[in-house]
Amino acid sequence: MSFLLIILIAIPLLSGLILLAFGRMFAERTSLVGAWAASVTLVLSCLLAAKIFSNQPVDTSAGGIIPSILMEVNWIAGMPNSSSMDSEAAWKFALGLDGIGNLMVLLTTLVTAAILILATKVAPSADASARTDRGSYAGWILLAEAGLLTVFMAMDIVTFYVGFELTLIPLFVLIVGWGDSDALLAAKRFVIFTLVGSLPMIVALIGIVSLYTTASGSTISLTELSLRAADPGIVSNLPQQTWIFWLLVLGLGIKTAVLPLHSWLPTLYRSSDPMTTALMAAVVLKLGLFGFLRLMIPMLPGATSFFGPWVLGTLGVLAIVYGAMNALAQKDLRLLLAYSSLSHVGFITLGMFALNREGLVGAALQMFNHGITTAAMFLLLGMLVERRGDYDMTAGTNGIASDYPRLALFFFVFVLAGAGVPGLNNFVGEFLTLSGMVLRHPLLAIVGTIGIVLGAWYAIRMLQRLFMGPVQKSKGSRPTVSYDLGIREHIVFGTLALLSIWLGVYPQWMVATVQPDATRLASTCEIAIAHTVAKSESLTSVPLSSSFEQRPWNLD
Repeated sequence: MSFLLIILIAIPLLSGLILLAFGRMFAERTSLVGAWAASVTLVLSCLLAAKIFSNQPVDTSAGGIIPSILMEVNWIAGMPNSSSMDSEAAWKFALGLDGIGNLMVLLTTLVTAAILILATKVAPSADASARTDRGSYAGWILLAEAGLLTVFMAMDIVTFYVGFELTLIPLFVLIVGWGDSDALLAAKRFVIFTLVGSLPMIVALIGIVSLYTTASGSTISLTELSLRAADPGIVSNLPQQTWIFWLLVLGLGIKTAVLPLHSWLPTLYRSSDPMTTALMAAVVLKLGLFGFLRLMIPMLPGATSFFGPWVLGTLGVLAIVYGAMNALAQKDLRLLLAYSSLSHVGFITLGMFALNREGLVGAALQMFNHGITTAAMFLLLGMLVERRGDYDMTAGTNGIASDYPRLALFFFVFVLAGAGVPGLNNFVGEFLTLSGMVLRHPLLAIVGTIGIVLGAWYAIRMLQRLFMGPVQKSKGSRPTVSYDLGIREHIVFGTLALLSIWLGVYPQWMVATVQPDATRLASTCEIAIAHTVAKSESLTSVPLSSSFEQRPWNLD
């Protein structure tokens, strides 16, 4: 089934290019073409997910990135080390899927299909001067999907970096073309931040290839690099890994909106249309987090184990509390959801850099769960604005539930899921991320729980202000839609709501999918931690007498 990997990228890529080139010829059918292309891509990703779930590896004791499905093609032949002239050495273009990558592919195809199905009528616009060409909108969304899928399926460093950077082009067009009057400034800031992060990132990638060049030659394969990094003789090579670690913190941290590199995020979410923002918050924001799982943790286990829990774990806790407190202070619904998203990404970072199986599984699950609930909330926000006329939560509009009961019902489900209510999907991810950090650094986990309380506070307050109380009419612009949700909306939000409930009640299939990969990453980090501790003890221990036998403490 490895050929399906390239087909999965080719369908949105070719469909997007066709819509951009010949969209006007399809007239009213352009958005339907985009919706069908996204739906077919979603079906293919589900087939691949079923294949991966049925082929779980038995041995998870070894480290490294081991894809269940792999496709490799020789790209540049003969790249051996100068000390070896092995003619068989080659750099290969590689696509593959493991459990963690599979979840991100499913999330990308699911969110893209939801956006394009809802956009079959009108692409949303927050400003009257924005473009309304549905064919172009669907085309650029599909091109963004192709770039995102390339990143999540890349099994070599070059493909990862190319996909990582190419997503910037369609996103820029979507932000500027369908955003409000401030969208150009927000898009420029986003591009500048991303390009600034690209420079240290490419240097770090070159450093990784150089660090693990052996006598048999160099490689760009993520699998081979991760296996070399997991070698017990190399895993604790801290000095050489440290400078690469900090470059990746800068490069990937900007894309993740890690504090204090997050200032591009609120203005971008406020200026983009809700459907584009749904893609940004649900999937694009995960690119940096996925880079941590693909590049930093498996390739730099020594430096990550030494610096990661306290540095990035602390930044994750700060993001949780900072994002939640800012969400409490917002009147604009877009900014409230933006800071809420920042807070929830902090939970993912916190669990990820616990560097144990519980935390890594929780982080992978939360990346998927957060994507579903956040995408649904931004999509519902766009429909809410069409019915009430503005984004201001204090504009005097109350009692919306009486006019739009089905929209209110779905909004309740996803807001409560985002708040981590037990029985819904986000609870599972947050519980596991905090459990992982309790085992590593309990203090960080305790502070992180503050975000759960604050998250419930602003979520309930938002629901109360918007949907409860006596009916009042909006003071904003005139609504463009007067009816409740239609058939397309029921299909999309009903599917996402059922998925949120199912994953909250029975998350085992997701846990089983990502657990082998999380176990391998955790085992590599544990080896690195053990080597670091052993080295520090050997440097600081001074024998009191040659007659005494040095023995380790036994706490059992």
